[in-house]
Amino acid sequence: MASRLSPFGRRLLLLTLLGLVVRVGYVLVVEQGDEITGDATYYHTAANLLADGKGFIEPYRYLHGGGQEYLFVEDESVIDPSANTALPIGHEEPTAGHPPLFVLLLGAGSMVGFRTVLEHQLISALIGAAAIPLIGLVGRDLAGERAGLIAAFLGATYGFLWLNDGMIMSESLVIVLAAACSLAALRFARGPSMRRALVLGVLGGLGALTRAEIALFLPVVLGWMLLRSGLPWKRRIGLFAASGAVAMAVVSPWVIRNLSVFEEPVLLSNGSGIVLVQANCDATYYGDKQGYWEYLCGLPQPVGPNGEPIDESQRDVQYRERGMEYISNHTERLLTHVVPVRVLRVWALYDPVQQLRADVLVEGRAFRLSVLALVQFAVLVPLAVAGGVLLWRRKEPLFPVAVWPLLVTFVAATAFATTRYRVTAEVAIVILAAVAIDALWTRAARGRSAAAT
Repeated sequence: MASRLSPFGRRLLLLTLLGLVVRVGYVLVVEQGDEITGDATYYHTAANLLADGKGFIEPYRYLHGGGQEYLFVEDESVIDPSANTALPIGHEEPTAGHPPLFVLLLGAGSMVGFRTVLEHQLISALIGAAAIPLIGLVGRDLAGERAGLIAAFLGATYGFLWLNDGMIMSESLVIVLAAACSLAALRFARGPSMRRALVLGVLGGLGALTRAEIALFLPVVLGWMLLRSGLPWKRRIGLFAASGAVAMAVVSPWVIRNLSVFEEPVLLSNGSGIVLVQANCDATYYGDKQGYWEYLCGLPQPVGPNGEPIDESQRDVQYRERGMEYISNHTERLLTHVVPVRVLRVWALYDPVQQLRADVLVEGRAFRLSVLALVQFAVLVPLAVAGGVLLWRRKEPLFPVAVWPLLVTFVAATAFATTRYRVTAEVAIVILAAVAIDALWTRAARGRSAAAT
């Protein structure tokens, strides 16, 4: 197969294998045997429960019953007994806490026998490595083959990309879909067609099924490209509508399932309420956790009017009401302090080492490797800015890549900031940095040639 590839394809394949070795080595040497926590527990357990035929059920309540409310609490006396704390181990209820695609992929592995934490970590590493050739293709489309290979090398070795792949986090799949969406959007920008609009719609729908905010990519980028195109308005509207219809068709089975199993309307996920309440409380508006989130702010978990258990969608409504009430009472603080800190925190400009330590506590990341990734980040970001300026001056279609940092900033400002929520922007960073490095390479080569002459 390698012999039938072009020289660029063979080099891209080698860089992909390098990235896979890095990710698998990280899993086997660093992460193997470590206890998983947080969302990693959700994805790992939910995938195995799905493979067991239980559908998409809430994994924490299944594993711990009423004990799930005490999981991250040092002093259990702060929680009063309730219908939630009385739930038995093995309790089953539907969940839409996260979109389903990553759970589906892990669940497919579970169905054929790959059920352990280590096996799910290796599946995550394999998924994450699939982003490398896509990143390389985006770089090539923007600035040529050498830029594409540089982008692929950075994608293989940049820590804030591969650190996610050893922790069973959906970010492994998010990286793949972010790169795929950018590649499809770039090709649409260079030659708009119905086929390319439909491909973009499929990828946008899959992205929405992986992380809800990726649903913003399709209407924002496609709308921007069509507004700037010279196509007749009827054609523009047709392409936009067709791409949107395909995306809706992709997500519709999940949406229909959610609307049928929950008491309150749920589309892609019902995690907005818990995010709102955990990110808007005294702990996250003042002190060391400003701009971050706090688990205790989501306690006690809501119950019904008579103290009875309620489903996930009903709890989410109450969480949302709590969060909005706090925001309405602290609007000035939110706008003048919290939102700026969220933005600074997500871009590692607000006590970045403290944030890395928080990542260790919440996600189990290796601290020293996170520091290494932070150093890489500090080097690559200025290069990425320079690469973006170069593409803008060359009048290349920059927006399908540059939109990711904008979306990350928006999500952080409206929710909260954490390192892994920046992962789509990391894709843009390595691609744009590769463009700048390629330009420097060209300039250096010209200098050597002039000197020799």
